Amino acid sequence: MTIDSTTLIFFDASCLIAAAGSSSGGSGFLLSLCAKGYLQAAVSTYVLAEAAHNIQVRMKQTVWNSYQALLIAVPFLIAAVPDPLPVLPPINAKDLHVVAAALAVPTVYLLTLDKGLLAEASQIQLPFVTLTPGDFIKTVLPTHNAYPLLP
Repeated sequence: MTIDSTTLIFFDASCLIAAAGSSSGGSGFLLSLCAKGYLQAAVSTYVLAEAAHNIQVRMKQTVWNSYQALLIAVPFLIAAVPDPLPVLPPINAKDLHVVAAALAVPTVYLLTLDKGLLAEASQIQLPFVTLTPGDFIKTVLPTHNAYPLLP
């Protein structure tokens, strides 16, 4: 499947935290492509709050500043989190909001660094593929119609 500038990718909090901590890592690179219009990024308010909380509690002020800059640079689509949350065994209760929000938008990929979520999502049939940012970069990004032009 070819991807392009309209391909919607849902990022979970772990990716936002990683991008704020290192703009040169996989998450940061993919979000920079979203900021430049090569891909579309989606999150939910729950994901944004989870990332903000973890950054404020566990990381340095410079990471918080990078997170704030990321929120300004990337035109995120904000997905609604359904209420009540659906029951999706074997998705862990702490990750259910992520999958539910990703289901609420026409996302093609859910990116996460959460190994538990990756394992759980692989056990059920979802209308999107769940990958790490690194795996997305290695296996999916080369199919982008503008791949030779990507920075």
